[in-house]
Amino acid sequence: MSAFTEMVGNNIRVYRRANRLTLEDLSRQVHKSKATVGKYEQGTIAIDMDTLNDVAAVLKVPPSLLLSEPKQPADTVKEPVSAGLYSYLYLYDGRAGRILKSLLVTSAGSDDTALFYDLQSFDEPQRCRALYCGTCQTHDFVTNYLLDSRTNKIEHLNLCLMRSLDRPTYSTGLISGISSRMFLPASAKCILSQEPLAENEELRDSLLLRKEDLKLTKHYNMFMVEQSGIY
Repeated sequence: MSAFTEMVGNNIRVYRRANRLTLEDLSRQVHKSKATVGKYEQGTIAIDMDTLNDVAAVLKVPPSLLLSEPKQPADTVKEPVSAGLYSYLYLYDGRAGRILKSLLVTSAGSDDTALFYDLQSFDEPQRCRALYCGTCQTHDFVTNYLLDSRTNKIEHLNLCLMRSLDRPTYSTGLISGISSRMFLPASAKCILSQEPLAENEELRDSLLLRKEDLKLTKHYNMFMVEQSGIY
């Protein structure tokens, strides 16, 4: 098997599991045998482009996210996922009283992006609580992500992130969408890093709304956060 064929197979398996589909589910929907789809995922046979497009349609992801080869070291994420850039997203969930972490994957050579939301471990992105896909737009100091849920048509996420002037691989901003628990529009402070961060009290404090954030919100009647005092 080639490294590329194995990588594509790994990507298919990760996105299939993130979509809560069994091997039987996927094989039935792409009109292939379970054994054939299993060989695709194992990388023992190459998948043709027509079938790959069918697989991508079932998984509700752009084909580029199945085809892109990772640029970061293989041990960054033990089970390969599909893109040229991995980013690590953090927010503090006050309802559960914990730091919530997610993996953001951007395809090499395009703006296609997937978010594996709410992970126990970055080693297993397929065990995410929800999968979102969409696009990113990167500017000098601002990056915007527009992402849609793969399972619920009314769920959308918008990330607006400001790059730190002294730490170019680090951004802070807001994540906005519909709260799945309270079913209300919600925004939260978030941090995006190109490297995994230690989940400690310092990170938690950086994710909490500060007095300065609340003053800005009250003064302008808009929910906004400043970059000062970030992790």
